[in-house]
Amino acid sequence: MKRVKSVAAVAALVISALLAHPLPAHCRATGDSPPTGEGRVLIVDTDMGLDDARAIFALLGSRSIVIAAFCTVEGSASAVKAADNVIGLIESAGAAPITVYRGLPGSSKEPPPWRMHAEGLGGHPFPPPRALSHSPLADAASRSDRLPDDVWLALGPLTNLAGLERRDPGALRDVEVWMPVSLDGKAVDGWNFGYDPEAARLVMETAGTIFLVDVSWEGDPGRLLRDVEGNTQAARWITATVGGGTGAHAFLFDEIAAAAVAAPDLFEVGGETFEPVARADGGFSLKGSDSGRIRIVRLKKGADLERYLHGVWEAPGMEHEGHAHHMPATGDILALIRNFHGHLGPFVVLGYRMGRLALDETGSSGHFGISAEVHSVLEPPPSCLIDGVQLGSGCTLGKRNISVEPFDGPPFAVFMTAGGATVTIKLLPGIPAMVKRSVDSEGVEQAGMKVWEMDESELFEISVDR
Repeated sequence: MKRVKSVAAVAALVISALLAHPLPAHCRATGDSPPTGEGRVLIVDTDMGLDDARAIFALLGSRSIVIAAFCTVEGSASAVKAADNVIGLIESAGAAPITVYRGLPGSSKEPPPWRMHAEGLGGHPFPPPRALSHSPLADAASRSDRLPDDVWLALGPLTNLAGLERRDPGALRDVEVWMPVSLDGKAVDGWNFGYDPEAARLVMETAGTIFLVDVSWEGDPGRLLRDVEGNTQAARWITATVGGGTGAHAFLFDEIAAAAVAAPDLFEVGGETFEPVARADGGFSLKGSDSGRIRIVRLKKGADLERYLHGVWEAPGMEHEGHAHHMPATGDILALIRNFHGHLGPFVVLGYRMGRLALDETGSSGHFGISAEVHSVLEPPPSCLIDGVQLGSGCTLGKRNISVEPFDGPPFAVFMTAGGATVTIKLLPGIPAMVKRSVDSEGVEQAGMKVWEMDESELFEISVDR
């Protein structure tokens, strides 16, 4: 298979072509170097539909490729929202920090009717960016670690590549592009072409080498996706989106193209080469030519694809703490409680400890994928428990994953995870009276320190329903 070492040259063009645009930005973890590893090095161009997310999970789970950067493009999602979603996916999956470029202004075409569904990732969004920071793309112009060279995998419209060619004619002459397509004989169709047909035509006519990955497959995509098992972020997300009522999106498209790049042994590259013939409807026909730059890539055996995708989606090495609500040093925690709540009262400390216990009991990383329901008298000091629960669990009013129910009795909290676990934490019968005595005899601050230092078994009744 011919491989064109080209993206290093294109990287400079990516930077220079986008510098004039005020919107694009790149995202990287401050102080981190680009990822390194064995195998092919990719730039992944994505419009972050649900199938894009599944394809990216598959790429991150592969040990045979390295993703040098993501470029987001206007398509199923907007380029801006796609960038946030890519970063959320990267961080949730536990991947090494990867540069994310927000792409060129997209097609003037109206957004597709499913844009809100795509941008919301089927109702199961990843947490918003946390560790990766945004900075203007102009900052990359002075960096020496330009993008490595190898393959451009286009999972969305071809706007970014076409933009490079328009600004620097001949820029794509040596570029190797892979993309998923729907093939009907020699007719080529698909989302990559239809949304920005002018861009598609330019890329098809100027790119150095184009591998069209035929996405036809005789298997049952819905069954394959519903059969994904495991406790990785990929497996949980796929199960939620497909098994949670979005079965209409149970198809494979970008996932097959990702597999073709990451697991080439599962595919065969046709020996015939073609030239593109643009059609009036935005698609293309293929014309055989000895000097053609287009080749067709087809899957060998569907069963091999199923095993491969399940393997990378279920790979335990993808999982890490992600957006974990890390516990700082004790002194820092107490300072945090004081600064947030105003003082170190016993009920805010009890609430904080309830939140931490809930995360421990459920294995949750906090902030997202968990909600809290606090039952309390709606006046201090018992209602101070609410502030502590927010600090301890990361469930906050702003994210709307905490609620308060009026309750005429000792305050307690119920925590619920997206996976269905429920943890109820109540104060032991004698604790409210003990707290009052401590406040009356030692003061609020000392009462807070007292419940901070007590063992959880002396304070709480915990029940877990999985």
